[in-house]
Amino acid sequence: FAPLGDAVGLMPPPPVHVEPLMPAGPRQRRGGAMAFLLDIAPIFGWLRDYPVRSALAHDISGGVTLGCILIGQSLAHAKLCGVELIIGPYSCMLGPVLYAVFGTCIHSSIGTGALICLLVGEVLVEHGDSVEERSRIAPFLTILVGVILTLMGVCRLSGLVRFLSRPALSGFITASALLAMLSQVSPMLGLPDSAGSIQKVLLHQPERLLAVKWPTLLLSAVATGYLLSAKRLKQHPRLKPLGDFKELVLLGLGAAFCAAWDPPGLSQAECVEHPLCVKVVGRIEPGLPHAHWPRVGAGDWGLIHSMLPGACLVALVAFLTSFAGAKKFGLEDGYQIKPFNELIAIGMCNVGGALLGAVPTSIGNTRMGIARQCGVQSQLGANVFVSIFIALAVQFFTPCLFYIPMCALNAIILIGSSHMLEFAHAGYLLEFARHKEFGRDGRMDVLVWIVGFVSTLFLGAFKGIISAVVLSLLIIVLQVVNPHIALLGRQQEPPQSGVPHQPPRFRHRWVNMRGQRASGGLVATAVEEEPGVLVFRFEGPLFYANVDQLQEWLEAEELRRIEESPVDYEFKAIIFSAIAVPFLDTTAIGALQTMIRSYADRNVLFLIANTFANTRRIVAETLGADQRRALREDLRPRLASCTTVDDFVELVHANRALSKERPRPLIRTTSSLLSLASLASLNATPPKGTLADRQWPLQRRPFSLACDRTPDAEMGRFTASTPALLSLARPITPRDRAAAGRARPFDR
Repeated sequence: FAPLGDAVGLMPPPPVHVEPLMPAGPRQRRGGAMAFLLDIAPIFGWLRDYPVRSALAHDISGGVTLGCILIGQSLAHAKLCGVELIIGPYSCMLGPVLYAVFGTCIHSSIGTGALICLLVGEVLVEHGDSVEERSRIAPFLTILVGVILTLMGVCRLSGLVRFLSRPALSGFITASALLAMLSQVSPMLGLPDSAGSIQKVLLHQPERLLAVKWPTLLLSAVATGYLLSAKRLKQHPRLKPLGDFKELVLLGLGAAFCAAWDPPGLSQAECVEHPLCVKVVGRIEPGLPHAHWPRVGAGDWGLIHSMLPGACLVALVAFLTSFAGAKKFGLEDGYQIKPFNELIAIGMCNVGGALLGAVPTSIGNTRMGIARQCGVQSQLGANVFVSIFIALAVQFFTPCLFYIPMCALNAIILIGSSHMLEFAHAGYLLEFARHKEFGRDGRMDVLVWIVGFVSTLFLGAFKGIISAVVLSLLIIVLQVVNPHIALLGRQQEPPQSGVPHQPPRFRHRWVNMRGQRASGGLVATAVEEEPGVLVFRFEGPLFYANVDQLQEWLEAEELRRIEESPVDYEFKAIIFSAIAVPFLDTTAIGALQTMIRSYADRNVLFLIANTFANTRRIVAETLGADQRRALREDLRPRLASCTTVDDFVELVHANRALSKERPRPLIRTTSSLLSLASLASLNATPPKGTLADRQWPLQRRPFSLACDRTPDAEMGRFTASTPALLSLARPITPRDRAAAGRARPFDR
């Protein structure tokens, strides 16, 4: 009994950090059935190396400590599920033993959990009207959860839980915890079960508040205050057991108070009506449960089918919360956690627990921390000895549960649910949303949190988490289809000390021009665009769903540069930094080939820099030839040695110096000039005074292709709209004259 021994000085304090006894893998490679057995059931690999003399005492003391904590928690969690209270301890008997056989986390403590019981209670309430009916159908739900998790493990589907994003799960957990807290207020006031939730009482039946039982209210207030002060009690060595075993101490003291306070000789029904009586647990059938599979009646198959969606949600949340805690402890203590084994272990815990009529169970993150503090060194202490202790307690001490006050269980649920509130995470997301760098992504995360919270609060747990997950998936699709494209500029860096002859390519870096901030208290140097060169970074996979957006963005940026620059501005090249592009599909490759050739026809280079791994091989094999053909023959061998943006900028300037033909800029369709020869070919007569100094904007939706690449079908539309164009003439600008002078005859 480690914490109690610490307080009275009977035993030395256990070590906080222990070396894991479970190796990351078998000591030597084995083949055949033995290797398969060790993969499925790791206990056969580490149990033979168990150091009895050095580890057994710590495991026994840790198991007793966790058992005392779990008895009080499981009773409260059973009430949260809406089933008979004794089912809580029943759920913590067989499951921990099965996890010790199949699991991989040393400190994992299998048992009931507040979040899982919240979901289980909502599923059972929809299908059972009474405590007895919900207790009967609870094993069906437990079997479904176990089978789903086991199948996920066999099929290696642990990645499915990644669709539950952190903001979605946080909003869902917060709303569920808030609903659980509100549901405990009415019983803590001593109101009858028929009164319903406190929201219903305040809105529709406020007169019921006159029936508040003051003894129950005072006992609830004392219990809540004690639970809230448990952390402070842990700071005092002699009071530490009162903080560590707060649930067990509260139930014991509450039972002693009710045994002395309640009038003797009253039945359960009479006690509920008596104004001074505190409602207690009552008689519980003593002894261990009989192991048997739940009997399925003729009408139960439809019930099982209707509980399947809820079972899927419970299974996903159970594995997600369990694996996250196990992974954290595994990383901190240096042992491997395998998702396959965790799915099998938690699934088998629930399948086996159904034999005893259990509710779904999972790993308790709080109990994992207690197990490590107690010096638990194997799963014998975290699970097996816990199961044995609870079985002994149920066998011999069940009559002691008679006088446990129900309001004490409500207080345990209330405080336990308050620890699940994650409004701080919502504030964390809001802080991200205020930053310009994370503005869009931060706002999307805040939206997911709000949807998960509000939908769970008003629609229920299942519809709430589904709404949040669907929104998360839609946001993922939108982010992939509309990825961020960063316009890169050149930021000059001061020369490094000790490097007198620094090459130009290392004297500056390329940064996002629209997201520059001063960092580390130093003002960043100015960021400039490379004259005549458009440098950009595409952030995300480039494939069929977003390659069109890339084309539109490039055309818009080119036109913006041309219109904002002097008349003699030359648009020389486009450099695509592919450092953030993990892969390309065939549609993207074909589109890039088309863009490289189209820009080459206008004497504009399109080059791809900063490629890596598979992307580099694809670009070299499929796009390298087109990039070389766009260069002057003398410069084509240099393309193979170019990797960074600086390399390609130097290549662009060298190519322009050797090229005699000027690059031809892209011209907006709505600003194209129609010369007298073009009008004559269209059998149109221009107005007087507009033969040389007028232009006619096209009154149609603009399209961004240059005129020399306009399809014949589009030219037919131009022909049909020419009379309307001639009636809307406006003066041209010097920029338009310069563009017409540089254009080909067909363009003019």
